[in-house]
Amino acid sequence: MSLRSKPLTLPQHADCTARSARSSLAVDQQLGEGAGLRDTVPTEMWGTVLLMAVVVAVDPAQVGAVAYVLSRPSAMRLLAAYFIGGFGVSLIAGAVVLFVLGEAGFGKNSSIPPEIEIAVGALALLFAALLGSGVAGRLRDRARSRRASDEPADRTAGADEGRPNLEKLPGFDKLPRRLQSALHNDSPWIAWIYGVAFGVPSAYYLAAIAAILKSGAGTSGQVIALLVFNLVAFAIAEIPLVSFAVAPQATRARLNQLYAWTSTHQRLVVTILASIVGVYLILRGISEL
Repeated sequence: MSLRSKPLTLPQHADCTARSARSSLAVDQQLGEGAGLRDTVPTEMWGTVLLMAVVVAVDPAQVGAVAYVLSRPSAMRLLAAYFIGGFGVSLIAGAVVLFVLGEAGFGKNSSIPPEIEIAVGALALLFAALLGSGVAGRLRDRARSRRASDEPADRTAGADEGRPNLEKLPGFDKLPRRLQSALHNDSPWIAWIYGVAFGVPSAYYLAAIAAILKSGAGTSGQVIALLVFNLVAFAIAEIPLVSFAVAPQATRARLNQLYAWTSTHQRLVVTILASIVGVYLILRGISEL
């Protein structure tokens, strides 16, 4: 009589329990990985967000507006109103655009065609070439000379070249006469309105929002990216707002120097920024072909 070794078997209910535990563990791991992917902010998104924020921050128009505000007697009150209007409206508008586009289905699975990115980058390089060569400046000077011939000659006389002048701010000459007169008054509401005008989403802001949506980040990640963009974009107002409380005269002097430099080298600054954005978009589009 031979003895055969029988394989050790588990009871049926124990085997089912083990399989159920393994399945639950696998599902939990998958859910955990998915939640981690949704809650983290992809690093490839930050290149676009930070680049566009820096371009907005060093905009000569915003530098001139902040420099003019600091040249007024009640600079702190005006600068605070400008920052609240610009930063608040920019943050709220960006959140609304993110929500609307997200609800419309624009996200990670609906990316911008690389051909469009390449075309926009080429247009940015073309603009940089026209501006750097002086063609755009000559066309602008002709338009200004035509408008100046229709205005009194003493309207722009007596401007101090070393200090920010309200009439030199971009877009000032296109405003209604009544609003131009109101801007000469030290009213916080006027500074707030001027900040709101800069807070309206620009093409650079929309490009950053598109990168945020395309990254597939979760709600917390999108809010963080949006907040970082606006903090960098309004750094030209945030830093003087803090330093002016400590050293007002030094802050005025430094910002006036920055304003004078950007006014003198405005064409160079805009040309470099447009070239950087153009090259970045072209390389990004080529990499996605």
